[in-house]
Order: sequence, then C-alpha cells, then structure tokens
Amino acid sequence: MFGIALSIKSRVRECTPALFNQVVDSEQTARVCAEIEDALEKVKRGEMSREDFETYKGEQKKRLAIFTPHATFPKGRRLSEDAVPSGLSMYDIDHIPDPRGYFKSMIADRTGELGIVLAHVTPSTEGLRLFFVMPEGMNLEEAQKWMSQQLDDSDYDGCVKDLARCSFVVPRNYILYGPTEEMWSNSPC
Repeated sequence: MFGIALSIKSRVRECTPALFNQVVDSEQTARVCAEIEDALEKVKRGEMSREDFETYKGEQKKRLAIFTPHATFPKGRRLSEDAVPSGLSMYDIDHIPDPRGYFKSMIADRTGELGIVLAHVTPSTEGLRLFFVMPEGMNLEEAQKWMSQQLDDSDYDGCVKDLARCSFVVPRNYILYGPTEEMWSNSPC
C-alpha cells in the first residue's frame, strides 16, 4: 500500500494531491524556506556562525508542515504504534554543496529504476530527500541500505527507519521530481 500523511500544526491526516499542492504552494512554506536560505547565505558571507545557523534553522523548521512518507496514521496521532506502513521509504542525502546537481548527475536518469516518487531539496538547501517505493519484501532499514548501495552512498542517514519519521514540507521550486501517481495509490486511509 502507498500513501503518505501530512501534519499541519499537530493534526495528522492523509496527504491527498490537493492537500500536497496546498502546502507546497503556500506563502508560509515559501517564506520559511526563503528565510532559512537567507540565513545560510549569511553563514557563507561570515555574518552568522554555523552554530547560530543550525539553531535558527531548527526553530524555523518548526513553522513548516511535515510529511510522513513511511506511514499514515488513522488515529490522527503521529505515533509509531498507530502507524499503517505506506510501502514508501524516505532517503536523506545530507551536507552536499549542490543537491540539484547531485540529483541531475546521480538520480534523474534512474528515477524509475530506483522507484522514486518524489525528490526535493531540503529546507536548508544543503541536502536532498528522496521518497521511494520500497523493494518487495524489505523493511525500512533494508530499503534504506538498498538505496545507499544504489547511490554508492556509504555516509547515509541510518536514523530514518522509524515509521513516524517526518520530512519537512518545502516550496514547489525545491521539488526536483514528482510527485508521481504511486505516491497516492492504494492509500490505506
């Protein structure tokens, strides 16, 4: 089964195409991500420390809605014990100087082969997040390891194996691929 959840101000619900479009096109999402991007530019110019940026980024991301691609939550609470697995996994590639270039050179021609349903630059603009269909018979941890092997990424974020793990919503111009139909099909909610 596929389908993801979306949480806005602690209310978790099924993420439909209409709701997805609403949050990625919202002024709030665009504003928060632009503010984070501006702060990163200050770091690059030496006007803000990396430590202050990390604190600022963390506070700003709290203003964003979140996706939970690993599961939906029929009881409306984002708790692993209430999770209904979606059949999707999320893969993070952190701390890369050019996420768009990385996607173009390493992934764009392989989206079908890799089962990718959505790819986007992270709110910090220093990472790439992939939502993908888990290979048959794999759990989250195995699917993550599989994706790391496909991308020859030995430094992957192994913490993304909890069903309740979230991904912050980004504006449409951060989206590099998708969402595809597979992201919405057979939604359990």
